[in-house]
Amino acid sequence: MTTTPSPVGRPGTDVLMNAVQIDAWGGPEQVQLREVARPEPGPGQVLVRVKAASVNAVDRRVREGYIDGHVTLPYTGGSDFSGVVETAGEGADIAPGTPVFGALHPTSGSYAQFTVYETENLALKPEDMSFEVAAALPVAGVTAWTAVVTDGQVQAGQRVLVQGAAGGVGHLAVQLAKQRGATVIATATPADFDFVRSLGADEVIDYNEPGYATSITDLDLVIDGVSSASMAALYSAIRPGGLAISLFDPPAPAPAGIRAQIVGTAAVAAGPLRTKLEELARLVTHDGLRVVVSASYPLDQVAQAQEAPKRGKAVITP
Repeated sequence: MTTTPSPVGRPGTDVLMNAVQIDAWGGPEQVQLREVARPEPGPGQVLVRVKAASVNAVDRRVREGYIDGHVTLPYTGGSDFSGVVETAGEGADIAPGTPVFGALHPTSGSYAQFTVYETENLALKPEDMSFEVAAALPVAGVTAWTAVVTDGQVQAGQRVLVQGAAGGVGHLAVQLAKQRGATVIATATPADFDFVRSLGADEVIDYNEPGYATSITDLDLVIDGVSSASMAALYSAIRPGGLAISLFDPPAPAPAGIRAQIVGTAAVAAGPLRTKLEELARLVTHDGLRVVVSASYPLDQVAQAQEAPKRGKAVITP
């Protein structure tokens, strides 16, 4: 990560903050830590002192230019976070001093010491939930919920395959599908087999094994967090009327009788999000949903965090 000094004539240190910014599309070398002006909340917004921010695959892909037509450079990275409200803008319905979590957009500015966000897309952090878990929940939780419940409509007795089950979205999707009574088949690397089984998976398969897809049959739903190619390899294992959901890439055309779609950012982030976030928090605090935070990085190691393999979720602590 490159550290860039602030320009001459900068504001006083009491209104500056450290933030991770991207000036050009590309690899981890584009991640820069610099001093910038602290943002001010507008109407309906609050300024949040960030306690933890989540590391998501989408953050790396946006940095690489995945949605370059929708993001203006430079931007401050980060998609979701938790923290404490510092000040509130006009009409904001969350008071200063309140612990909150939320946000989903990949330019939410959460890789910083402070960020501003609309209160309708924030929820109150439960007292018995850590800031790290709260930060790790929004993107992965809403995406998994959309795939399993909203779009997948998983029901008891169905057979669900989760590809990349040890990842941020995958480890939550396994649990949500199991809670709804499905038989869950999960793919992972052997090092993560025990972890994925601990989440409730009924069967775990090594997705690096050649031809592994041919051993799987009668699937009602595939949730793929690996690639559109890996999902296409499973089309033959899906029952007529079944559904395949890609978490990242537009899927390859599916055979007749099988539906294939992507869980898009716009659909997942359709707001306001507060009700969704409150429901996810309830699942964690009351229904046993585990949000596994396996690593924590300081703000000057965002580049390393984005590139490192992860089990469950990793967070940034400014």
